Amino acid sequence: MTMIENLHGDVLEKLRLGSPADKCSAIESLMNESLETETLEYICSLVEDKDKGVRNSVDIMLSMNPSQKIPELLVKYVSSQSISTRNLAGEILLKIGDKAIDAMINYLERGNDDDKKFIIDILGLIGNPVAAPTILKVITESENDNVILACIEALGNLKYLDALETLFQFYEKNEFYKPTIIESLGKIGSKKSLDFITLKYNDEDDLIRFSIIESLGLIGDEESFFFLLSELSRTTGPIIWPIINSIYELKEKFNFDVPYDEGTKAALLQTIYQAEPKYRKAAVYLIIAFDDEEIYSTCLRVYGEDYDLDEIIKNKMFEKPLALLSIIPIIINQSSGNIRNLLELTKETIEIYPAILKESLQNLQRRDLADAISKCLDDPDEEVRKYASELLFLIDENIAVLFLDKMLEDDNIWNKLKLLEILSNVKLSQIEPALIKMTNDPEEMISERAKIILSQNQDFQFETKNENNL
Repeated sequence: MTMIENLHGDVLEKLRLGSPADKCSAIESLMNESLETETLEYICSLVEDKDKGVRNSVDIMLSMNPSQKIPELLVKYVSSQSISTRNLAGEILLKIGDKAIDAMINYLERGNDDDKKFIIDILGLIGNPVAAPTILKVITESENDNVILACIEALGNLKYLDALETLFQFYEKNEFYKPTIIESLGKIGSKKSLDFITLKYNDEDDLIRFSIIESLGLIGDEESFFFLLSELSRTTGPIIWPIINSIYELKEKFNFDVPYDEGTKAALLQTIYQAEPKYRKAAVYLIIAFDDEEIYSTCLRVYGEDYDLDEIIKNKMFEKPLALLSIIPIIINQSSGNIRNLLELTKETIEIYPAILKESLQNLQRRDLADAISKCLDDPDEEVRKYASELLFLIDENIAVLFLDKMLEDDNIWNKLKLLEILSNVKLSQIEPALIKMTNDPEEMISERAKIILSQNQDFQFETKNENNL
């Protein structure tokens, strides 16, 4: 009996001759079936199908079916010349996980160097140390740099302590291996790893030092912490970034105290200005203990770039709302690229602490804040213009009405509706001309809403005008 004959009736017909939709339907019908080897082998062959939908169905079916035979039948497709076939087979084996390890280990002897690297990468990602002795054997026998690097990385992912001596030996064999070995030693941990990478620090270039510093953040101790602090005080350039990140990691792990001097502050500020989010986050966590305007200003300039970073900065600014309202005009006037985020933060702060505008903010500060925000009414971003209008009325209604003509120039219907919502709660006679103008707006929603507000305000405005005439 052939494998095709093993597939019965309509299912057979759909898989052989059907459209992609028919094939997907046939595969789904076999999802939870206990299938014979030949049937599974035929379905595994469909990882080569040209239709993406069929391949997706095969992915789901082979990943979920509990048959132990699937990894053995599937693993050969990692040798495919087609990158998409090779990657799909690898993804499925990774999803199968521990049950696929034996099949991949057995295939290592048959595959070429590219296949070995591919399989070892997957074994490292699965993370089961049962594969580690085989990978250790491969690294000692292989002469291919890419295979060796894959083994080094996988041994680190598997945290295989018995690999330490081998990794120490390979460190001296090729400069090309060093960064990956340092990274793996950091993942494996142990005092031997820590002593080894610390000893190598002074002899290496900045690229290797970068890796050593990051590993110290993972496996360092109190001595490492003070070593990093001393490096921070005498180091310049981007290597400061991983030093700060590792100092932060060790501080959190061991509850160490970081000395907040001017040198440390300068290094943290530089990191916040120049580094990528990973390092900026650590710098913000550390610098937030300082209390001065330069630090708040620096943090606010990167606000809006990363959610986690924003939460740290926001919580600090909520503790120092007066500082926020004093700094915002300076940043706006310097045309910062994160105006919308800053206006949103300002609005949220004022809504939480409404009394600060009258009780803490001086008249000059209030005018400076309103003047800076008024410039945002010309911003091309409609959200910025909306926040600017809202904030001006929150800060001072008497100042805000001076900019009503500018607000009326906004051609965004939702911004106009928001303005009407604001004006419905303003009881100043100065808003009447704006409301009258909006009753003639070509958008019916705008004109009708303006008429309603104007009608509701007539009595109040009449009284105001009479009082002014007396």
